[in-house]
Amino acid sequence: MVPHFYWATIVDNVDPDELNRVKVTKEGEEEGVTEWIPILTPYGNSDTGLSFLPDVDDQVLVITLGTKDVRKVVIGSIWSNDVTPPETEENTVADLNKDGENSLKFFKSRSGHKLIFDDTDGDEKIQLITSDSKSRFEFIVAEELVSLTTEHDLTINSKKAVSIHAEEVTITSDKQVEICAEDFQVEAKKAIDINADKDITVEGSRISLN
Repeated sequence: MVPHFYWATIVDNVDPDELNRVKVTKEGEEEGVTEWIPILTPYGNSDTGLSFLPDVDDQVLVITLGTKDVRKVVIGSIWSNDVTPPETEENTVADLNKDGENSLKFFKSRSGHKLIFDDTDGDEKIQLITSDSKSRFEFIVAEELVSLTTEHDLTINSKKAVSIHAEEVTITSDKQVEICAEDFQVEAKKAIDINADKDITVEGSRISLN
C-alpha cells in the first residue's frame, strides 16, 4: 500500500455528522469534490482534543491510503504566496524568523486574537492579546511581571471568597473608589493614615472611637 499525496482546496467544512470533516477539490480538478474526509489532529478523543478546523478556500495537503483512493486524510494546511503566514506585530525582529533564531510560537485567529510564546533571549514572554490590541494579559520574564491591561471595563466575579496577598498593594483611581459590603473591616498592625484635600464624612447609627 503506497500512500499518495496531493494539494487540495477546502470547499465545505460544515460536516452534517459533526465530526469536523471537510470536503476538498484536488488541485487542477476544481469540478471534482471529495466525500467528507477527516482532518489529522495532534490530539483527539471522545469529547476532548485539539480542534482547529480549516476555513473554506484554505489550501491543504491530503494523503490517500490504498490503491482505490478511498481512504483520505487532510494532514495540514499550507501557506503560499497568496496565503502568507501571520506576524505577531509584537516582536518584529523575530516575526517570520527574520533574525534566524526561530523564537516565536504563536496562534493568530481569523479576527486577530493572538496567543504568543516568545523565546527571544532576554525578552521571554507569554502574551494573550485581543484583536483590537486594547486588552492584553502578559507574563514578562525579564521584568518579573505579570500584567493585565485593558482600555475596557474589567469585572471580577466570584460566588465565594476573593483573596489578594502581596507585599504591597496600591489602588489608584482617577475618579472614584467605591466599596459596598454588608460588613467592612480594616485592620492594621501599624498606622492607618486617612488624608483628604476636602471634607471627610463618617456616618453610622453608632460610631465608637477607641
